[in-house]
Amino acid sequence: MEIIDEAKNIVLIGLMGSGKSAVGRTIAKKLCRRFIDSDHYIERKAGKSIPEIFSQDGEEKFRAFEKEIIKKISQYVGIVIATGGGAIKDPENFKCLNESGWIVALYASPEVLYKRIAGKRARPLLTNHDDPVKALEEISNERKSMYAQAHFQVDTENKEINEIADEVISLLNANKEIHFRMS
Repeated sequence: MEIIDEAKNIVLIGLMGSGKSAVGRTIAKKLCRRFIDSDHYIERKAGKSIPEIFSQDGEEKFRAFEKEIIKKISQYVGIVIATGGGAIKDPENFKCLNESGWIVALYASPEVLYKRIAGKRARPLLTNHDDPVKALEEISNERKSMYAQAHFQVDTENKEINEIADEVISLLNANKEIHFRMS
């Protein structure tokens, strides 16, 4: 599979558990592109996990790390980026990512998201909630308008990673062909 414009980045946004990292790695492999998970990049730079950053330094410090990393990786060319779920809460982050390529929002229901993340690595935004599904629903509602600004929306529910990756690549190819014919 090939995308005509190899200079554009492919940026995946969405809530925790939507599949950004797994789908991003798969897209990168299929297209022979470099993959960067912004959360992992932050952890390497900070020398500690995201839950540790949240508990020791607070969300504000985490968002500052995130902003710095988003600004840096948005300057790369032709890569696949998986952002943290809240990265686009900052308008500057969204602007940088949008200028670097295509933004694809991945989504699924709060129930499915919770099933995917339950028992895996700690999720700081869910730690103080008695009902994590309700918390995911609230976070989803809070970010819905931001995710709606993406170039593409892809439902990841009841789909395999390869299927989602192929759907994203097909959407990007179809979009590129339309732009190519119009110019």
